Amino acid sequence: MLNLLSRSIGLILLLAPVVQADDLGLLKESLKTAGQQLKAGKVLESSEIIEKSTKSLLDLVAIAPAKDLAELKKLHAQLEKAHELLEVQGAELSELPNWDTLLKAKRSNAPKASPTAPSTVPANAKALSFSRDIAPWMVDQCGQCHIKAERGGFSLATYNALIKGSKGGVVLFPGDPASSRIVETIETGDMPRSGAKVTPENFAKLKQWIKEGAKFDGPAPTDPIASLVNSKSPAMPTPEPKKEPVVIPAATGKETVSFSRDIAPLLMSNCNGCHYNGTRNSGGLQFDAFAGLIKGGDSGVALKPTKPEESLLIKKLRGTEGARMPLGRSPLSDEQIQTVATWIQEGATFDGQSKDAKLEQVVSQAWAAKASHKELMEKRMTRAREKWKLVAPKREADEAHDDQIHIIGDIGAENVSDLLKQSHTALNQVRKMFKINSKEPLIKGGITIFALKQRYDYSEFGTMLESRSLPPEWSSHWRYDNLDVYVAMVFDKAANKINETSLVQQFTSLWLSSFEGVPKWFADGAGRQALAVSVGINDARVQPWIKRLPESMSQIKNLKPFLQGSMNDEDSATIGFGVIRFMVEAKMKAQYDAIIRSLVSGMSFEQATTKSIGPIELFLQKVLGKSK
Repeated sequence: MLNLLSRSIGLILLLAPVVQADDLGLLKESLKTAGQQLKAGKVLESSEIIEKSTKSLLDLVAIAPAKDLAELKKLHAQLEKAHELLEVQGAELSELPNWDTLLKAKRSNAPKASPTAPSTVPANAKALSFSRDIAPWMVDQCGQCHIKAERGGFSLATYNALIKGSKGGVVLFPGDPASSRIVETIETGDMPRSGAKVTPENFAKLKQWIKEGAKFDGPAPTDPIASLVNSKSPAMPTPEPKKEPVVIPAATGKETVSFSRDIAPLLMSNCNGCHYNGTRNSGGLQFDAFAGLIKGGDSGVALKPTKPEESLLIKKLRGTEGARMPLGRSPLSDEQIQTVATWIQEGATFDGQSKDAKLEQVVSQAWAAKASHKELMEKRMTRAREKWKLVAPKREADEAHDDQIHIIGDIGAENVSDLLKQSHTALNQVRKMFKINSKEPLIKGGITIFALKQRYDYSEFGTMLESRSLPPEWSSHWRYDNLDVYVAMVFDKAANKINETSLVQQFTSLWLSSFEGVPKWFADGAGRQALAVSVGINDARVQPWIKRLPESMSQIKNLKPFLQGSMNDEDSATIGFGVIRFMVEAKMKAQYDAIIRSLVSGMSFEQATTKSIGPIELFLQKVLGKSK
């Protein structure tokens, strides 16, 4: 979808007219740059440029002579489209008034109420009262986004803030409800986004109040408007509704609807940008992971297991409570909604490995579990070719593969063939080291090796595909993520032995990561230990790890960052190597081997370690001398 949006905004910007004026030319260039950033997948950077461009356009319209208005109108249309495309991606942008509203404001030059001297009306007057007729429903329906927070750069915390408007400009013109952006957004159903629509009665009061001059009748325009509603606690924001915890049982296997196969893909394709994989969470509901769906949002819990008709998720999908979801897109079909309802009726059970895992991981895990070795390998090879096009779009890839290994890179056909042979030598060493059955693939679906001919390409690989800077000490690393199981390495044509032993390290880590719950520090540590066994502790790769261990240990004050995986990659792997090496050298080799055997037998990492050495946290506290 991102590629489609990028192409769309790129086309819009290419059709922009040539503008001679410097200010208009700069604005056009900014829009072009924003399109390029979005095309590159940089939504945040593109959003920042569009935000500045919006402000520039509003400023230009206010002062532009009549001869420039036609060009500004075209640029405004481009900005409107850019806002639409970015908001679908989850970007949170300041409001862009429509063109007619901008022209009316320019032509009428309507005086805005002064924040320091707002117009007032006596409490006994017949005119509508802000305190009595407007503030109560604003606090109730707009409070979560625009009083407690400042979504879209717009605050309703005080009357002054309302009059000031958003980052995009004034939203309320006293005496002119038709030109007031706040009226338009409510009328079109765009606002409020979390909760029921503004009632016709309250909407009519808002328009009438604006028509009467949008006058203020409270104690002070700088007081929180919540204080006008609840005078007993003027400074306190409206409390959040109490959310009862939702207990979701694990799937039994008897369900007719699966979360991972049926529900997660539906949510990913229809809720992307607002509640899933976005920069903002509409209505406070965010479900990048299943745990977020359980938690619910500003309006309360989204699920009531076994009670689909009482579940807010179903009400929103059907449009029976507030705006129908997904907002601004085609509604789900009756069949799709019934699938969600059936899943809730059956208990809203979860059949993934972790409630905190990203939904795409849950979906890919479910598919990979049912796929054959051949199907999974074909999928990984296809994805590897797609990734190569991102890393080296102008370089044709050299490839070689068999039923276990897929090599792809830019090292030449002959070298690719040689590396395939070296990889099998490494596989055999790993099998021998851990007594692995040679009749089965080391990893279901096989392993991809990205072979790069120079260090610069390897660094670019980390930047382009993994969005990180690879440690300068590395010349190879691994990644295990269901559909993407690979080693990336700098290929050294003159060092077959180095290539082979590096693959021993990476294959060991990948193999252990294929078992349930194995943390990265353990897989990294075991891989480094496997290399040390292969080449000896005096090897030029092993000695720096041993020397670095004290420094890495000094980086942590307690175990929490290490256990949570929030340490930097090199220090975490070094400490992991130190832990495994301690076990092997402290007469605990039998316990280490027992952990490996338990993993192979089907135990989770937690079960395997508890059985062999006790709770892993207590063990690490003793070995590392750190508290949790």
